[in-house]
Amino acid sequence: MSKTDWPKEPLTNEILQQLDRILEDWCTEHNCDTSSDRGQAAARALFNWFEFGVRDTAELSKLLREEQV
Repeated sequence: MSKTDWPKEPLTNEILQQLDRILEDWCTEHNCDTSSDRGQAAARALFNWFEFGVRDTAELSKLLREEQV
């Protein structure tokens, strides 16, 4: 079995703050806490989009809003 590796950008404090702001905004809009089940599901979806390669804040926010969380 072969393994595929690709270079990943390190998670800097700036990136984590960006993702946190997006998640906080989403949770505020959906009246939930980031530690709730729904907030955690949104965090996973957001991080998955980031891992997929989406880096633009507006695009990440849009994709998260379109998720069925």
